Amino acid sequence: MRLISRLILGTALGLIGLVPPYVMAAEQTPKPLPSAQLVTVEGASSTYYLIDYDGRIIPAVVPSQSIGDIQQTSPDSTVHATLAAVDSMTNRVKVVTRAGQTLVLSMAPEALQGLQIGDPVQFVLPAP
Repeated sequence: MRLISRLILGTALGLIGLVPPYVMAAEQTPKPLPSAQLVTVEGASSTYYLIDYDGRIIPAVVPSQSIGDIQQTSPDSTVHATLAAVDSMTNRVKVVTRAGQTLVLSMAPEALQGLQIGDPVQFVLPAP
């Protein structure tokens, strides 16, 4: 009987000894990568022709907000760019891609901390 209680005690202590490494691993989960929302692709636009009440045709040029207008060179939908401007008042950044396009992105305020002009930026476009 004494042997069984020692085995149970030894097993219990062994299991308790395994718990702290798992708890520590759960506490150290990596922070998710920041995300951004495309506001506009500078230089790309769509022109719409509207008809007013008098029957006149009026062209309306609307800046592009489509990820389809972003020129990318990598097949894995990764865009490499350089940070050109940071506006902490509106939480927007301007980046210049390797193709020479200027993109305006909206980001969370905490994602803007530590960003400096000239920093390399890499982001992945969502799948269509």
